[in-house]
Amino acid sequence: ASSLPRASGSRLDPAHPETQSAPSKPKGDMSGNLSKPQQPSSPRPNLEQRTDFHKILWVAWLYTTIAGMLNGVAVLELGTPVGYTSGPAVNAGRFLALGDVSSRKILGICTMFFMGGLLAGLGEEHCDGDHIFEGRTSPGMLLSSALLVLGTYVKRHLKHPTTTMQIWALSQGLMNGISSRFSACPIRGTHTAGGQTDAALTVATKILNARRGLPKPPMRKVWMNAVSCLGMVMGGLLSVRAHKKMGCLAALIPAGLLAFSATLLPKMIAAPPPVVVSTTAILDEHQKESKSTSSS
Repeated sequence: ASSLPRASGSRLDPAHPETQSAPSKPKGDMSGNLSKPQQPSSPRPNLEQRTDFHKILWVAWLYTTIAGMLNGVAVLELGTPVGYTSGPAVNAGRFLALGDVSSRKILGICTMFFMGGLLAGLGEEHCDGDHIFEGRTSPGMLLSSALLVLGTYVKRHLKHPTTTMQIWALSQGLMNGISSRFSACPIRGTHTAGGQTDAALTVATKILNARRGLPKPPMRKVWMNAVSCLGMVMGGLLSVRAHKKMGCLAALIPAGLLAFSATLLPKMIAAPPPVVVSTTAILDEHQKESKSTSSS
């Protein structure tokens, strides 16, 4: 069927003002404020491209020292580490085979450690591992520190070591999740086993490549794992000495260091922001130079 003719100036006419689409307006929130378009963030460099590798080593050493000390205190006070799950999972299996009710406590450590990592992932920018190198306070690390304090209070004043196990495991899972979310490479502050395997494979690749005349692989992860292992040793040493003097309160030392790493340390080690010079300032300076040259 043929279409009906459209009268000029009618609403069926495409040229009619009411049939033309109105220009789109910027979207705003309920208060009427216009929302700003999101600017794409520049990609962060990987570990081999970082110019602050020495700072990364110091941070890895600090994190592993904190975790090593806390887990040393946990072994002395609670009889089990709380900063990793492979050992507790094996013990849970042993206790289950023996019919020991302690298996439920150990499985609780594994569960709460997982929950800490879940919180680190859901925290997004509040729980990322780049905060310490970008001068930002980390709410996630502050929460991890506060959980250590809470667990110490529960153990010392409420006399409930099982609850302390779960609280400290949650803190360690959160800390490990945040440190693992470092964009250059996962630091994994609470354990070093995976890093040791990576380091060993890298060293093996270097040996094979040297024999075959191939380029050497990057070795920064090897150095970082070595520093992390030294941090664990230092943390274990400090845990015994502090526990002899302070008992359960020795856990407050890693809690304080963790709070320090979340607040003051980022301001101390972050690179200064780049100096941005506007185009107008450059043109003004150029005009001044031109006037001075012409007058001379």
